[in-house]
Amino acid sequence: MSEPVQQKFDPFAETLRQLEYRSVLEYIAKYCKSEDAKNIIFALKPTDDIERLRREHQLIDEALVLLFRNENPPLESIGDSLNLLYKSQIQNAMLLPTELLEILDLLRIARNLKSYIKPKSDEFPTLFSYIENLYDNILLEKHILDIVTETGEIKDTASRELFQIRQEINTKSARLRSRINKIVRQFSDFEMLQEEFFTIREGRFVIPVKVEHKRQISGIIHGVSQTGATVFLEPTEIIELNNDLSLLRDEEMREIQRILRNITQEIGTESHQLIENARIIADIDSIFARATYAMQFGGIKPEILPQEDNYIYLKNIRHPILVQTKGKNSVIPLSIEFTNEIRGHLVSGPNAGGKTVALKNIGLNVALALSGIFPLGECKTNFRSIFSTIGDNQSIENDLSTFSSQMFQIKNILDSCDKYSLVLIDEIGSGTDPQEGAALAAGILDTFIELNLFFVATTHQSSLKTYALNKKVIANASLEFDEEKFKPTYNFLTGIPGNSYAFSLVENIGLPKIVINRAKKYLGTRHSELEESIAILQKYRAEAVRSRSEAEQMKSKLEKMIKDYEARSKELKIKRKELIDNAKTEALSILEEANALIEQTVREIKEQKRQISEIKQDFKEKKQSLEKEVKKIEKKQKTNRTAPSELAKGQFVALVDNPANVGFVIDCDNSAQIALVEFNGLKFKLPYAQLIVAEDTQAKQTIQIDYIKYDAVTKIDLRGYRAEEALRALDEFIDNALLNNIDYLTILHGKGTGALKQTIHDFLSRHPAISSFRLGELVEGGAGVTIVKFKE
Repeated sequence: MSEPVQQKFDPFAETLRQLEYRSVLEYIAKYCKSEDAKNIIFALKPTDDIERLRREHQLIDEALVLLFRNENPPLESIGDSLNLLYKSQIQNAMLLPTELLEILDLLRIARNLKSYIKPKSDEFPTLFSYIENLYDNILLEKHILDIVTETGEIKDTASRELFQIRQEINTKSARLRSRINKIVRQFSDFEMLQEEFFTIREGRFVIPVKVEHKRQISGIIHGVSQTGATVFLEPTEIIELNNDLSLLRDEEMREIQRILRNITQEIGTESHQLIENARIIADIDSIFARATYAMQFGGIKPEILPQEDNYIYLKNIRHPILVQTKGKNSVIPLSIEFTNEIRGHLVSGPNAGGKTVALKNIGLNVALALSGIFPLGECKTNFRSIFSTIGDNQSIENDLSTFSSQMFQIKNILDSCDKYSLVLIDEIGSGTDPQEGAALAAGILDTFIELNLFFVATTHQSSLKTYALNKKVIANASLEFDEEKFKPTYNFLTGIPGNSYAFSLVENIGLPKIVINRAKKYLGTRHSELEESIAILQKYRAEAVRSRSEAEQMKSKLEKMIKDYEARSKELKIKRKELIDNAKTEALSILEEANALIEQTVREIKEQKRQISEIKQDFKEKKQSLEKEVKKIEKKQKTNRTAPSELAKGQFVALVDNPANVGFVIDCDNSAQIALVEFNGLKFKLPYAQLIVAEDTQAKQTIQIDYIKYDAVTKIDLRGYRAEEALRALDEFIDNALLNNIDYLTILHGKGTGALKQTIHDFLSRHPAISSFRLGELVEGGAGVTIVKFKE
């Protein structure tokens, strides 16, 4: 009896299956225009060709910018031209007219793509360098168009011979039609015909004769109707004309075949360049399909690191399949990092809490990045061979239980992995005795540590949580669980193990309390203490994360306020300098006028052209006029620069160096001569020597206008931005608007696919300062514009 043949197990292929990698490829393939591009997408797999990956990522990145601008490439009407080009290389092959049109489309697309990218060569150098390799042949396009119409018919002018043949066919047909019409009229008078018309059978003109009169008319019968009541007869007197017409038709067909063979041969001589064209166009089609996927779901260009950089960094990644089905905003992101110091993560938490999804999320996004596809989140990684054992792979046919199936896969992984591997194991050591399973799991993880690879494992085993706490290179992690609502939040928490919450879950389901209380008796105190400690840690961590988030927000706002204050202070100093310069100019002008007056007076006295009394009176009047001008300048520049000896709370003051910037006293110490003053929402402790008392009118004007920047921008153009760049720019724009007391904003996002508009609307709907928003009216820009109103 022969041994059963065992199929070779491919752990890498099995990993891609478990990660549902093919499902993502199928979704991307929907955006392809051609079957060749779809085949390229389906052939994508993680590769260690770093330069190729970086080039493809750059191509996608440039394509993404073009898509955001609604500058779509001319990739329509791509057929299966590769097989036709291979056919053209065969001697005496003949392409049909419709097939010639597909070759024509290929030539047109190549030419149009080059014209499309050439003006953008400086901005999109990688796409340009790739597309400029396309071969265009306008002469071959013309030859095809000289032969075939756009509907796939052979033109009369395809050759001189064909034109003459068709002319003769038209002449013969006209004569034949005239003759047969006479015959129809002749026999219809005797009611021998079924209908008063003629038809064509087997390429010959015939008349419909009633079956009972078929022998009364001389000719050849070419067929009978389905009812048998009519025979189709070719009268003898037109047989010769029909024969001539048939010969001409045969001659026409031979000439058409000659023309098609000649043009096919011409295509065959250019086939190598055209085949390369087809491959480049299919590549570009697949690149834009991947860019469309990234634009639709928020893909971000990954950074592929050199192989010696032992590092993986994933930030805010989302599971692609969940994003495809539920939308980006409905999927909780995950962040995780692998370094030489932390090479493994042990993830714990409740059932249905998202551990398996998190595992797939990590593996799938890394696989996409290494396959030339943008992951849905930030990703930095060197090449990694990814291995996983996820899901219940028990098999009755192969005599494998859940436990033995997992161990079989781990054995194959250990045979194939190295230090550049990423291993993902779901519920490690489950399906057997918990104590033995935990021991096996610890041994497997020790082996992973020894191999220096990166790994993530999920577990419910409390002993493994303790094991991870004692290993410096392993970090505990968990999926957050809301104990009040009794449901998972799917937030990925690093550094803290998770509870299984088995008793809480079954209590919520409705399991009798007497059963739960009995079960709790069998739990050791050590286990209970561990679970309680984990719960306290998670609580403290959540509070710390909240506090940190609030502190970062406050810090960010404070930094923006400081920057704004510094900018305004600089602006006021410039204005003050301008005023001083203007005052100096005015004073110089008055001085020059005074000197000129004195010189003129002296000159007139010497020359004695006028009476002395008149000269004195004129001098006196001009002197008084100049004195008035001086007083005006003195009044304009007069400022109380004396430091106050006493101040009171609520009093308005200004800076000695910047008198236009008025604030008010919050608190003061007259003995220490120090005051706490608020300027533009910022508080400063200042000595009295740096302050002057502001006048009431000056204070009122400052308070009214200090927070309003009349030249503030109220419109932002986000067209051409990526989603994340747009949101960052919009967030900063809104903060500046709030600082400047602006009531309304206008956001230009364009119409396009609507993806950018939806992203902006989702962001606005969650912003605490936004009262409402709407699409613009027709005069405001229509659906390409959103009008935002702030809360009072």
